[in-house]
Amino acid sequence: MLLKICGITREEDARYAALCGADFIGAIHVESSKRFVTIEQAKKIFAVAKPAKTLLVVRDMELEKLQAIIADVHPYAVQLHGHESADYAVRLKDVQIWKAFNLNILNNLEEAVDFPADMIVADSGGGTGKPCDWTRAAELARHRSIFLAGGITPENVQEAIAAVHPIGIDVAGGVESVPGIKDHEKIKKISMKM
Repeated sequence: MLLKICGITREEDARYAALCGADFIGAIHVESSKRFVTIEQAKKIFAVAKPAKTLLVVRDMELEKLQAIIADVHPYAVQLHGHESADYAVRLKDVQIWKAFNLNILNNLEEAVDFPADMIVADSGGGTGKPCDWTRAAELARHRSIFLAGGITPENVQEAIAAVHPIGIDVAGGVESVPGIKDHEKIKKISMKM
């Protein structure tokens, strides 16, 4: 089971998450997010994240601008968290593409099944702290490799894994003391339950 710690805003949290065995470290470059980081901050976070792989979360960014950021930051992947089209995704180069879908409002699960991404993230909208529909996530996981996000905590992670059978867990608020500040004890707890 893979673990992604997302919404990292501080270098010390990236270091600790990697030390605890997180497979992926995510930084959010979406200005409306309470976990927003600048590109310069993301570069510093990613520089200390090894051996974890790095993801930059973006939403509805102009394609050429995102391609320039990819060339500058060199993340392992970008996670598209907006209304990006399949055409947009296939035009991105030199990076893995992850695409998040809010399963609580997605009308047609086939849209997520067919989306041209390296990984699908089953979510509840991003930053809500609420679980997505685990029944729909389990259905999606039968067709695609997915990361399960939304309201995951050390207390419910094993239940979530058993219900959905994802390839990985994506956690942000569930391992924080306040938004953007990770609780190292919670990171340790969730990593031990994976």
